[in-house]
Amino acid sequence: MPFEQKYSTAVREQSLARVLQRRESEPGNRAVIRETAVEFAVGEQSLRAWLRAHERAQNPEAVATPESNSGSGSSADETGPSTTLAGPPPARRPGSLDASTADRITELEAEVTRLRRDREALKSAMAVVLVD
Repeated sequence: MPFEQKYSTAVREQSLARVLQRRESEPGNRAVIRETAVEFAVGEQSLRAWLRAHERAQNPEAVATPESNSGSGSSADETGPSTTLAGPPPARRPGSLDASTADRITELEAEVTRLRRDREALKSAMAVVLVD
């Protein structure tokens, strides 16, 4: 059975446009996504995903670099709000990766290994503290 979309394209576009408009007019309001999700009766995480897809479509090179993800989080698009959503990503043959994707996967695998090692060290330290 094919996947059915829960929300219509019109609802997606209207809610996304509303978030972009409110971010521009209320830059200090951190509850824009939550409030807009309630206003349009859509899931908050769905709205966040639509927003990420829109931001990727507007500025793909900024989203692809890991340095850009360490910023403050929400940023308004400088070209102004757009009411169209990004389409699906370009089709790729299964198993074929470009060099930057393969490099990124290698970096992430190394980070996962490091984080697991750090987690085990913290668990050991906590065990020592709890025993004392």
